[in-house]
Amino acid sequence: MLQAKYLTNLPQVAYTAQAVQVNEGEAARQAGTTLSALMQRAAGALFEYVSSLSLSGPVLILAGKGNNGGDGYVLAHLCHQAGIAVEVLALFDPEQLQGDARAAYRQYQGGGAKVSRHSADWQESETVPALIVDAVFGSGFRGQLPEHVAAVFRQLAQYTSHRLAVDIPSGVNGSTSEVAEDAFVADVTITFIALKQGLLTGSARHHAGTVFLAELGVGGEFAQLVSPSSHYFSGESLLAKRPVRPADTYKNRCGHVLLIGGGPGMAGAIRLAAEACLRSGAGLVSVATHPDNQTMVLQGRYELMVHGVTGPDELTPLLDKADTLVIGPGLGQSAWARSLFDKVIRCSHQVVVDADGLNLLARQPRQWQNAILTPHWGEAKRLSATVATLPKSSSRFEMSDVLAQYYQACVVLKGPGTLIQQAQRININRSGCAAMASAGMGDVLSGIIAALLAQGLSKFDAAMLAVYIHGLAAEKAAHDGAHGLLASDLFVHIRGIIG
Repeated sequence: MLQAKYLTNLPQVAYTAQAVQVNEGEAARQAGTTLSALMQRAAGALFEYVSSLSLSGPVLILAGKGNNGGDGYVLAHLCHQAGIAVEVLALFDPEQLQGDARAAYRQYQGGGAKVSRHSADWQESETVPALIVDAVFGSGFRGQLPEHVAAVFRQLAQYTSHRLAVDIPSGVNGSTSEVAEDAFVADVTITFIALKQGLLTGSARHHAGTVFLAELGVGGEFAQLVSPSSHYFSGESLLAKRPVRPADTYKNRCGHVLLIGGGPGMAGAIRLAAEACLRSGAGLVSVATHPDNQTMVLQGRYELMVHGVTGPDELTPLLDKADTLVIGPGLGQSAWARSLFDKVIRCSHQVVVDADGLNLLARQPRQWQNAILTPHWGEAKRLSATVATLPKSSSRFEMSDVLAQYYQACVVLKGPGTLIQQAQRININRSGCAAMASAGMGDVLSGIIAALLAQGLSKFDAAMLAVYIHGLAAEKAAHDGAHGLLASDLFVHIRGIIG
């Protein structure tokens, strides 16, 4: 990681972009500085990063009409002074700039450097930029990109240039994580003053690339002014929550999990969830599945207690012995599945709800305070379809909040930068990789969550830690190849991480 004067390791809290935009002036005042000085410091952090690169060609800076563009013009001036070949492509009329941004433009222009107004002007040089810097839109962006900006981004997408975003990639909403069509895709984003939550989850995570934070000397003052909107707990903080086994412990003190699922022809999902539960430290693991699947689920993993059940009455003695439930993996939505779900939803057990358990809940939505719901985006949309406060956008934060408040449950909204929310507490997960786009991954996660619940962690802590372990195990497994990674490949790594 780049060790630069202005750049810091990412903190464990994050804010909306709007909160930073509204409070940066007061933070600067309390720190005894000005917004003009912050622009110079921001450009200094950008320049320090640019200087660390071994560039084999010119720098192309895309400049906007606000302070983000101002940062770009100061960076361009610093590059020009240092003898780095640089050119600015102004995507808005620079003569319309105001305040500090206008002063930055005048300073750069006064040095005799060139500003292009049209991409065709720049492309006449036929020189491929070694670095493209996006300084078009910043914290105030929302909605869709203007077509002329989107067109330039599409033109530049053909190049393999390194890409740096200033504060927030243009087209990404730094508060909601919504991503506009043709949004800039950065290799590195240097964000300023405080970490923006919208950079850390969903497709925005891909567009931001590696994120660095430059606090610009006012991070402490800002933190005193504004409460964070979400957490971004480090791996060290989360792994400290792992269950600790006393030397005199025994299996009954490590929890008994009952997993319910596996309709006809769908034994694999419940088996994956059950084995993940064992590998995550649950003392006893039982499975209630369709009788057709009993032998298949048990085969090769004889530590499981597998029961073939034909209906809800046969669940009663199994429920009496368990303290934690999982329902949904491979369950299906047949009459058999619905009867088991109806039994479970009336129980007082703590329960992890996944897959078809979520789809059945969407058909009869109700509060479920003892539950951890684990939807991906499609399942979340189904769960929210009958909610009066249905999200009107694709904001992952809004969706998570709607589900958490309506169902009164802990919600795990899966995806890059998985969101874990209970009431108003939100954590954004740091671990995981693209290799997780593989069947059965969600089943494995359900098993990990249930095992941690059964070992005494709270719903929020169990969900946060399980999601982190799940992603970290996938990262480790992917070292042997990201393509073709199987959900079951995580087991050995889960065991090692749990310790």
